[in-house]
Amino acid sequence: MNRTRRTLVVLILTCVMGVPTALVGLGAPLAAQTDACAVSGGTIVAAMATNPPTLDPMLSTTTAARQIDVYLFETLVTYDDSYSIIPQLAAGWTTSANGLVYTFKLRGGVKFHNGQTMTAADVKASFDRYLKVAPGAAARLAPIKAVTAVDNSTLRFDLTKDFPLLPNLAMPIPQLAVLPKSIIDKYGEKEIRGQDLVGTGPYQFAEWRPDVAVRVTRFAGYQPDPRFRGATGFGGRRVACVDQIGFIPAPESGSRVAGLLTGAYDFAEAVPITSVPQLEATKNITVAIVKPKWGIMIELNHSQPPMNNLSFRKALIASLNMGQVLAATSFGGRPEYVRTSSSIFFPEQKNWYTTAGSEFYNKPDLTRVKQLLAEAGYHNEPITYLTNQDYDWMYKASVAVAAQLQAAGINAKLELMDWPSQIQRAQSLKGWHMNQTGWSPRLDPIQTSVSLHCGSSAAYTYCNHTMDQLLDQLNTSLPLKERQAVWTKVQQLVWDDVAVIRIGDYFEPEATSTRLKGYRPFYVIPRFWNVSKTP
Repeated sequence: MNRTRRTLVVLILTCVMGVPTALVGLGAPLAAQTDACAVSGGTIVAAMATNPPTLDPMLSTTTAARQIDVYLFETLVTYDDSYSIIPQLAAGWTTSANGLVYTFKLRGGVKFHNGQTMTAADVKASFDRYLKVAPGAAARLAPIKAVTAVDNSTLRFDLTKDFPLLPNLAMPIPQLAVLPKSIIDKYGEKEIRGQDLVGTGPYQFAEWRPDVAVRVTRFAGYQPDPRFRGATGFGGRRVACVDQIGFIPAPESGSRVAGLLTGAYDFAEAVPITSVPQLEATKNITVAIVKPKWGIMIELNHSQPPMNNLSFRKALIASLNMGQVLAATSFGGRPEYVRTSSSIFFPEQKNWYTTAGSEFYNKPDLTRVKQLLAEAGYHNEPITYLTNQDYDWMYKASVAVAAQLQAAGINAKLELMDWPSQIQRAQSLKGWHMNQTGWSPRLDPIQTSVSLHCGSSAAYTYCNHTMDQLLDQLNTSLPLKERQAVWTKVQQLVWDDVAVIRIGDYFEPEATSTRLKGYRPFYVIPRFWNVSKTP
């Protein structure tokens, strides 16, 4: 391996009182970079694995939407490189002595892409809409009794109990983006589209041609945050160095690699492991493996028999050799790319990693499968398993899983489609049982409410009131050790109740042209702000 061409970025996510506070990177500088552009102007062309299902920042929990929305929209508070909470649109905030009132002052003179100046009324309208449309938001934000625009620059949150408000506001899945009140009044709970995708970010929406490109352009009215030396995490002093960015959906991984090699693309997401040696040997390309990156997951439609039967769901677990599935995604299970792990949080996330619930993880037992299927009254009914080839590792995982299920006597039938269609089909809750997906690193346990709480659309009708009680306990200001104990119970119940199935960890390679100056891999979001493209 040419070590001068590969960067291994290891994220160590830890928390103090539930707020992440540390990241260690190998091969990636941690110090905030300055906002001076090496050069200004030009276009960055990024080859992405798939189309976003929507660009409305509140409607989707998918990474494909987040990867673009972060350029257009901003939030009151966000996360920095070390996963600490930092202000973004908020100038600052105070908390009452009893922890039940948060008062935010907004930054002055912040402009929306339509030229309007942001006020507290816009933030309140955005919050009110988020509460109605964002998956899991109503349950997660239930302790917020009222949000009041005190004046144009002051916003007050009144709580029914002391709970971790800041992590809830900063959570990027889905993003609590601030949009103009006029646009929210126009759309209500409907999907916001086209030129009405108006935020306060350094880039503004230009066009979206599905299956062709999403294009964003530099927002001339953007004022980089003067409180920071440079960009950090999702915020800081963000500067639009290039004139425009084109996000090109290129579902065939070979086309992403070919475009990077010819210079048609400046960035390629999710390059195949088999292409890494060739890319590393190319002098003008840098390969990075971000670790952690993805948890390979299977979501279950709990409304569809026999998936509503616990014995059947347990039979799925008992059918699977997770190590073999991971090996199929990485051409033999190379440790730099995959890792067996039953934990929703990665081992690097030391405050939340736990092996609770792993008694049956990666322990296939066909005798037990037969017993459980008999208990469930299963008689070889087809089990529809949604998958896609936009994310190559998802497809490889689903093929391996389906083969193991079939060998165990479960009639799994793969149904292949593109990623946006898969998301749409999953959300319909019609005609499917299993949904192949991946979870990006969760930054705090409260984020799992989106997928585990009764009533959340992303939980796919999963509902367990004991789970809800535990999640509600997590969404409080308990001391860290007490929150850790509650999270251990949550993960135990995830496995006992088979709410979802976690296969293991996958660390995805990405590649960039060396013409991009200032690019640093982070999380699952390619960050092209504060990045220049040299001739």
